Amino acid sequence: MSTGDDLYGHGVIARLEVVYCDGWDEGVVNPLTATAVQARDAAGEPYTAVLLIDGRRHAVMDVSWADEYCRMSRFDAAGRQVSCHELRGTGSGDVFLRRAATWDGPPDVGEHEFPHVAARTCTTYRLFGQRSDVVEPRGDRGDRHESRSIQPPPRLPIPGFRRWRELLSLAGDPPVEIIDAVHHPLPVRTAPRPPWRPPRPLRPHGIELLFTPGAQVEYNDRQLRLSAQSAGRLHVPSGRLIAADPSSLDFDAEPFNVTVPPGTYPVSISLATFVDDPRHTRVTAARLDISDRPAVRWELALRDGQDPLDLGHQQFFGFGVDAGMACFVDADSADRLVDVWRTLDGLVEPRYRTTGSGDMVAWSSGWGDGAYPTWIGYDASGSVACFVADMLLFPTDSEDEDEE
Repeated sequence: MSTGDDLYGHGVIARLEVVYCDGWDEGVVNPLTATAVQARDAAGEPYTAVLLIDGRRHAVMDVSWADEYCRMSRFDAAGRQVSCHELRGTGSGDVFLRRAATWDGPPDVGEHEFPHVAARTCTTYRLFGQRSDVVEPRGDRGDRHESRSIQPPPRLPIPGFRRWRELLSLAGDPPVEIIDAVHHPLPVRTAPRPPWRPPRPLRPHGIELLFTPGAQVEYNDRQLRLSAQSAGRLHVPSGRLIAADPSSLDFDAEPFNVTVPPGTYPVSISLATFVDDPRHTRVTAARLDISDRPAVRWELALRDGQDPLDLGHQQFFGFGVDAGMACFVDADSADRLVDVWRTLDGLVEPRYRTTGSGDMVAWSSGWGDGAYPTWIGYDASGSVACFVADMLLFPTDSEDEDEE
């Protein structure tokens, strides 16, 4: 058994030493002083705590309280990871256990092979009481058993600096004393940035600017001028909107969870034109206006089964494009429009088109194939003001965008 119980000596750890840093990557990355990390902790900024027993790595905690996030990974005496617990915020000032994974395997297997052959259990909680369990008794080599139940997740208050006893207890450790390490034998290295990022999903970037006629932006040292074009009106008889590649409506036509009153709504296309080559245009975004009230906040449009807590750094849930085109269509219209894309001729010129009597609005997708998010704009009353399919034409201030 590799549960970690053998690490404690008669079931009790008297003392753990802690090393502070930017992260762990086969060693301590960018060591930090306790004073510096205490200031980071108070400000909610990210840091990593490596916990030692008898000079060897016992656990690694990646912490970012501003993001209401903590990930704890525990290791056995052979350096093999035996558990990983991820905590996320409840929105009420505390955190809950989002996901817990454990590995239990033969003692003579090395750390690289161990996660593939060890028995694996992964438990995922939803904040309001849904629990799912996946058990793989033989790792990669055997069966997979899934079950679902109703059980509220364990919850903890966000702890003060180095007051991590409850966190460690949640991961399976007995009561411990934590002290700062004076010396340690761990490898140390420097890196230009931490080896991990807090889970900060992609946020909308300059959406309002994209629909400001005459605005100019820079891309790769070239100037582009923006314009907003009317693409006509879209019929939304069911109130359930789909954004998708029109060539994939037969297998990727799930509507967004947020619905609007059935109706016919105007669609605008944001175009970017290269100042030094006016014949070269690209679609930056498409907007479906539900009302004429301005959006004061933006949220990612989600489909069934999608949860923002599953997104990591700069990730998003979006729709895939393989034919260089995207579209808005109502859920009740999608089935009869699965072949319309064949008539669009790639939307080279013009870059957008309304089909039929307004059953679909299609446009060319930014720089081409890829994955693209849709944002929902809400007005000051909390009502839906618009949907914006973002073609991610321009780089954001953040790095490493990634679609989930």
